[in-house]
Amino acid sequence: MIQVGIVGASGYTGEELIKILHRHPNVELRALTSSKNASEKVKDVLILDFSYEGTFCSPDIENLDGCDVVFFATPNGVAMGMAEKLIERDIKVIDISADYRIKDIELWEKWYGLKHLSPKLVDLSVYGLPEMHGQRQKIASSMIVGNPGCYPTAALLALLPIMNHLPKQNIIIDAKSGISGAGRNLDSKKLFAAGEDNFQAYSVKSHRHYPEILSILQTVDSANSDVLFVPHLSSMIRGIFSSIYVKVSLDGQNEITDIYQKYYKNSPFVEICNNDLFPRVSDVSNTNKCLISLKYVDNKDDTVNLVIFSVIDNLVKGASGQAVQNMNIMFNLDEKTGLI
Repeated sequence: MIQVGIVGASGYTGEELIKILHRHPNVELRALTSSKNASEKVKDVLILDFSYEGTFCSPDIENLDGCDVVFFATPNGVAMGMAEKLIERDIKVIDISADYRIKDIELWEKWYGLKHLSPKLVDLSVYGLPEMHGQRQKIASSMIVGNPGCYPTAALLALLPIMNHLPKQNIIIDAKSGISGAGRNLDSKKLFAAGEDNFQAYSVKSHRHYPEILSILQTVDSANSDVLFVPHLSSMIRGIFSSIYVKVSLDGQNEITDIYQKYYKNSPFVEICNNDLFPRVSDVSNTNKCLISLKYVDNKDDTVNLVIFSVIDNLVKGASGQAVQNMNIMFNLDEKTGLI
């Protein structure tokens, strides 16, 4: 059995990890840490749909000894202070925060406002998007994986297959998130009176997922750097719905659909919808799926001719589910294990 530790187990992504890993046939939950709830019983803090008698412990390295892998479901800045010591103990690390997603340390420090404490591990880390071509092999051999953000997961899965077919270097990503994406904390935007029956844009040109999206796209095609990313907060609890607008050098709906189907033919969690069938957030709720719909518009002028719709659950494929998918690959298991 894989011995698992979770740092930050009492947050939304930590709770989701507990639910997924509890039903995983190859996992034993060894250490669940929480700074806020240390020494409290898990069942007194979280309402789970199964019986669990474990207790939260403090996030100390000693409490994680004996683990084979540790997940960080924490705010930015926590993983980079602990990961090196864990790897020295031959414990693999999967970071669901953003400490190991961006290779450019200077860029990361600019956007996150922190001094990176383990830049050497950034070089060793692997970006944990298994569906990106060539990435599964890198994940399988890595000791540390930077789990992608929720917005980048939906956007990148939508764009990767056609990055080499974009003659016009303009990409517009119009993304909407459920309110759980902001985490389990006190924030006036998440108060019932502010969030219920509401919809608003936020962090335009300043969201930290922008440099992550851009840096990964540039590894595929360095010329495609003109990205406009506009996130929105909706009153739904969970989910990401991204509408992406591009100009492609392809000859119609069938050719585009064929490119996507070939790119994802070995990706069990990505599904290309039939023509004119548009996915809903409810279709992916509590799943590790990404549903992608493609709509080609035969414009005569030099404007957008392809709209891509990409839908995921922000807490599963956008966080904890994808992290477990990465764990499965790192331990040579079928990547679907515990997720279907």
